[in-house]
Formats: sequence, C-alpha cells, structure tokens
Amino acid sequence: MRRIPSLLSALMFAPHAVLADPVSLGLGAAAIPQFEGSSDYRVIAAPNFAFSLGPVGIRSNGPGAEADLFASRAIDAGPIMRWNGGRDPADIDSAAVSALPKVDGALMLGGFARLNYPVGDDLILSPRVNILQGLDGGHEGLIAEASIGLTRRLDDWTVGGSAGLTYADEAYMDAFFSVAPASPSGLAAFTAGGGIKDVGVTLFASYRISDDWSATAVAGYRRLVGDAADSPIVATAGDPNQGFLSLGFSYTFN
Repeated sequence: MRRIPSLLSALMFAPHAVLADPVSLGLGAAAIPQFEGSSDYRVIAAPNFAFSLGPVGIRSNGPGAEADLFASRAIDAGPIMRWNGGRDPADIDSAAVSALPKVDGALMLGGFARLNYPVGDDLILSPRVNILQGLDGGHEGLIAEASIGLTRRLDDWTVGGSAGLTYADEAYMDAFFSVAPASPSGLAAFTAGGGIKDVGVTLFASYRISDDWSATAVAGYRRLVGDAADSPIVATAGDPNQGFLSLGFSYTFN
C-alpha cells in the first residue's frame, strides 16, 4: 500500500503524495475562512488517516474520505465522501452575514479520478476530477472540481503544488450566495446562479521525520469568481480572496 502523509488537502486541490503503510493516523490544525467568502478566519482540528482493505486504499481527504479502488499507481479512482459544514451564524463575526438564515451542514457523496504521469526523476504530474452531490441537509447542490498537480520526492521530503477550479450548480450557489429581498442582514437582494465558483492554487511540503513520524504543511489560495464574487455576502460583507493554512503530524503503525 502507498504511504500517505498527514496532508490536510482539506482543504482543497492538494495532491496526495504516496508515503505511508500500513496504517497512518494523524492530527493537525487548519486556519480556514469562517464561511465561503469570509474575511475572518477560524482554527479547526484536522485529523487524517490512511489504511487498506485488501487492494482498496482508504484515506482522509479534507473533511471527508475517499477510497481508491485501483491497485495501479497509474490511476486512482473511486467513491468520495465529504462533510460540508454549512454556515452557522454563531460561528461568524460579520454582523451582516450572521443575520442571514443558517445553512445546515450536508453530507456530499460522489466520485473522483486521478491519473499519475511520471514526467521526470521522482516527478509526477496528476490531473484530477472530483464530482460531489449534496444530500439532505443545508443544500442539495452539485460541485465539480478539476485540478492538475505536480509532486516531487527529494529524499525525506515530498513537495508539490496544484492549480484548479470549482463549478457549482444553482442549488449550491443559491444556498451559500443568494440574499432574499428585505433580508434582516441589510445586504442587497441577490440571486446566485450556477457556474464557475472559484479558482485556486495549493502548495504542500511533507517531511519524513522518522520511519514512524511525518509532518506536513499546506498553504493555499483561491479566488471566488462569477456570482460567488458578485454576491453581497462576499462583495460587501466578505472578501473574494480566500486563503488557508494547515500543519499536521502523522504516525505510521508498521
């Protein structure tokens, strides 16, 4: 099985380096926006794991998990599950946005596929697609994420980066970026439609401290675009420039 570091791709677009076997567990912390489009941040715990069930590799992926059904290193594909935390006014500093209706958390299910192309010594190029559908909860929208990543191993280091974009359908955009007329938030009425929601880049570095321990740092930036950026939730009460930062440690049970 592949060695998976404590990569908190959590957050978004970070490629999965192959590092841990047979079972890896870890914990870290991540600074993320309080809501999509927020200019304020909060710190959350970021657990991570990786293990195998026969030929199937199961690993954390941000606030969720994915199962790689292919034993080949040339392709990774399978089901993916993600928890979308919604938007809770109790966790938001912005007075305007905290006056908007609560968006409950929702479980999202879908699939992913990634191809891994060797393009040089210890250098892997990896295009990837995720498609996720929200189930009962705060939204029943669909998102599709496309990215291309580059990963390189340098002795005890694995470093890489990726660039990508996210499409969100009307149901998702309406839940997170629309504002009803005469809203108590004081924000102007706005109806968000489906389309490209954001573009972004991510960098990561993982260091193998020992045979058992590794540490991973991830930094990313994404820019909300289209109706997401034009929404008063972002344009008036937030910021279309979104960043995140995480640091985590993992232990491999050999």
